[in-house]
Amino acid sequence: MQRRFANPFQKKGLPNRYSFTLPSLSQAVITEIHLHPPSPSQHRQKRQVLLFFKFLARKEEKKKMRPILMKGHERPLTFLKYNRDGDLLFSCAKDHTPTVWFADNGERIGTYRGHNGAVWSCDVSRDSMMLITGSADQTVKLWNVQTGAQLCTFNFGSPARTIVSAGEDAVIRIWDSETGKLLREADKESGHKKTITSLTKSADCSHFLTGSLDKSAKLWDTRTLTLIKTYVTERPVNAVAMSPLLDHM
Repeated sequence: MQRRFANPFQKKGLPNRYSFTLPSLSQAVITEIHLHPPSPSQHRQKRQVLLFFKFLARKEEKKKMRPILMKGHERPLTFLKYNRDGDLLFSCAKDHTPTVWFADNGERIGTYRGHNGAVWSCDVSRDSMMLITGSADQTVKLWNVQTGAQLCTFNFGSPARTIVSAGEDAVIRIWDSETGKLLREADKESGHKKTITSLTKSADCSHFLTGSLDKSAKLWDTRTLTLIKTYVTERPVNAVAMSPLLDHM
């Protein structure tokens, strides 16, 4: 099949002197056109004009996308990460074991064992030599990608250092969250006389409020367990709450 192009230099009212027949190119697009010779004076004698076309051939290859099923984790996935080159895929899951796969065929290369909780995220170095993972076991681990060896472990304990408790004995106590050691105990004389039914803390944790069956609510200083104020009610207090502005309780 031949394609014929009209003369682009035809002046208005004059017959079409030139036409250009070009081989058909499947889905070809003309992006540039040049006149040769560049000066009209150079071709007055021979009336010879050459047009150069630049074609952009579009070869649309219809590639069928096929999914690659990667089996290996025993619990739900939580995170995926490709390395910089795109040939490795790292996966995290709730089964405690980060895994590395070949991205092209889905073959499992290996796993990284050492976490005691769900692994929520990971990242890999630019040279794909080191992997870092973060887990619900409150640790971050650095791994050698090739050997699976643990290079370093960073421990992140809970930010909570103390626990405040209150119960049927009407005594408020503060405990060390790591050792379980009793740190402080509220004065029984200024405290509640019956079962403490509820306890809530302020937004900045500087104060807490307790309610009791002794028909009172009490505001305390968290650091010293000093009683700040007592609110007397007509009936037993089953629940308490504090405004974030500490203007209502």
